[in-house]
Amino acid sequence: MQLKAYLTTLPDASFFHDCAFVCVDLQQNGDVAETEPHYITETQMPTHWKQMGFGFEDVNDAIRYVVTYCLPNAARVTAACRRLGMPMIFIHWGSRYQDLMDIDPESRGELYFGPCNERNAYTPNSHVRPAAALNVQTGEYVLAKTAQDAFIGTPLHFMLRNLGVKNLILIGGHTGACLGKTSKTAKSLGYKTLCVGDATNNAFESNRIAKILECGYDYIVETMALESLIAGIV
Repeated sequence: MQLKAYLTTLPDASFFHDCAFVCVDLQQNGDVAETEPHYITETQMPTHWKQMGFGFEDVNDAIRYVVTYCLPNAARVTAACRRLGMPMIFIHWGSRYQDLMDIDPESRGELYFGPCNERNAYTPNSHVRPAAALNVQTGEYVLAKTAQDAFIGTPLHFMLRNLGVKNLILIGGHTGACLGKTSKTAKSLGYKTLCVGDATNNAFESNRIAKILECGYDYIVETMALESLIAGIV
C-alpha cells in the first residue's frame, strides 16, 4: 500500500489559524538518541504479536522506517510548524511513580517508564523524553502520558481549549495505537486533523498506512508538500 494513493488536497492557509502541532511518541530513553536501527530477532518477538499473525521482519521494516524516514521527516515538520509560531506539543510515555500505578492497566504490563515531570518545558528529569531530533525548545509543551490515548492520559484537551485550538497537525506513532487513538478522539471532540503520513510510524510497517486511513483525518499530506505550503505563508 502506497501513501501517495491516499493523499488529500492541502488545506488552505486558514487551517493554520487556531492550529497546534502535536507529536505523539517520537521519544527516546535517557540521553542516547536512536540514530541507527536496532533490529529484533524472531525469538525477541512478543508472543501476542506472533499470535496476531505478524512476523519479526515486519517489525524490523517498521524500525527501519522510523530511523530512515519518520524521524528525519518529523524533524522537518516540527521546524516548519515552529516557524509559523503555532503551539508545539510533544507527548511521550511517562509514569509519575516507580511502581507504574498510574499507567493504563492495558499497557502497564508491557512497558517500563522512569518517573517524569509534566511541565511547560523540556527538562532532563524524565527517563523517557521526546526524540532529540525534534529539538524541543523552552516554552514548548511536553506532556507525559499514562495511556495510549493522549486525551485520556494527559490534560491535552484542557490545553488545546485554553490555547483556543481548533485544528491539529499530527505526527508520530503508532498509527494503529497511541497516535491513532489520540487522532480518533480528536475527531470525536470536533478538532480538524491533518496527518503528515511520512512522519508517522507503526509497530508493523505492513499496516502503517491502513491504520492511518482508519482515523478519518481531514487531510493526509507528505512532509515536502506541507513544508512548501508553510513556506508560502511565512
